[in-house]
Amino acid sequence: MQTFRAYLQDAAGVITWAAWIEAANRDDAQGQALALCPGQSPHLDLWSATERKLEASARLDPV
Repeated sequence: MQTFRAYLQDAAGVITWAAWIEAANRDDAQGQALALCPGQSPHLDLWSATERKLEASARLDPV
């Protein structure tokens, strides 16, 4: 299982809802997130730390 962070945005691009979702893969997470808002077709962003990929030139600095 992976942990995803789901962000739903309205037509104006305002985040209206966010939640942590446990799912086997990205498609499952997307289905779970969209099932929480039936009858709507919001813009959905999914983030997963385990799938995060950085370019070779990128680096993360400690905070």
